[in-house]
Amino acid sequence: MRIGLVRVDGKMPNLALMKLSSWHKKRGDEVFLVDLSGLNLDRVYASQVFAGGPGFDLKSALPDDIEHMMPDYELFKTDYSMGFTSRGCNRNCKFCIVREKEGPIREHAWFEEFLAHEKVIIMDNNFLASPRWKKKLEYLIARKVKVNFNSGIDLRLVTEENACLLSKVRYYDWKFRARRLHVAWDRMEDEKEIFRGLEILTMYVPKRHIFCYVLVGFNTTIKQDLYRILKLLEFGVTPFVMIYNNKPGPVLHRLARWINQRYYQVVDWEKFGVVDGRKT
Repeated sequence: MRIGLVRVDGKMPNLALMKLSSWHKKRGDEVFLVDLSGLNLDRVYASQVFAGGPGFDLKSALPDDIEHMMPDYELFKTDYSMGFTSRGCNRNCKFCIVREKEGPIREHAWFEEFLAHEKVIIMDNNFLASPRWKKKLEYLIARKVKVNFNSGIDLRLVTEENACLLSKVRYYDWKFRARRLHVAWDRMEDEKEIFRGLEILTMYVPKRHIFCYVLVGFNTTIKQDLYRILKLLEFGVTPFVMIYNNKPGPVLHRLARWINQRYYQVVDWEKFGVVDGRKT
């Protein structure tokens, strides 16, 4: 069979497609990548045999024998590995579909199932919620693997023990160019827990290594968004604005530009935040 695998969007290699590629190649099929991610398209039509991901169906998943295949990293010519050691999440945040799609946190696979390089993107939804977090961190430290925790570290679960171990991991951004640990402050009501976690984490990890995602456009006001952003800057970590579902609106997108492109270093929000002649 001649198999076409379509990547519709995203900059990162698609893990599901790499597993499908491995499965088909094992059967002797020819596999071809059709990459639409670089095209500026408003709509894509596709007729498909396999379907996966929340864009199609919250309950869809790869068959178990494909899910646990070693990904075909040649498909995207990557020099790093990707995979989940756990699925699901212990949280049930209203803005997130993980709990509905995958259920509570559960173990999924050990590293040998997908680790084939000296660099790895760990895609667990909540790495520290896994009961085996310590064993996993010790494994990564012992093997000196360069690691990107793609979904970030839950500050509410940070302790001195796991912060100390995280500081010994060779953590990086997903391009493996800069030392980076991602965390998040999504809900206003978590402020106390967020800063308790940051206080502990920064006892072991330099503040300049920490990027904190700030969710906006879900259930917060601009005033609340600015409060969180300025509080993080005051603490000394770098905020990064994430707009919920890319919600339209000039103010939120201007706020994201002000922070994410570091304009806050040269101009304050009072000037930058003026939209159509009006202050936000």
